[in-house]
Amino acid sequence: MLEMEIEFYNENKADWLSKYSERFIIVKGRELVGVFNTSDEALAEGARRFGLDSFLIRRVTEHEERISIPALTLGLINAAVSH
Repeated sequence: MLEMEIEFYNENKADWLSKYSERFIIVKGRELVGVFNTSDEALAEGARRFGLDSFLIRRVTEHEERISIPALTLGLINAAVSH
């Protein structure tokens, strides 16, 4: 799940670091959907645009980090969040 999105992120990470460092992005398929200041903004927009379909939210940062969103953990929403 989300292999295409993760691959697309990894291919573009260096470029995005120079443009969007420390911001949150949404990737769907092989498309950068949007750039946001907070994970909440990104999650709200992803849910609005894609509903129950999966999408990737990732903070553009040099070092990967994990974020836990309780609604995802509990299955209340269906989105993949990777940082």
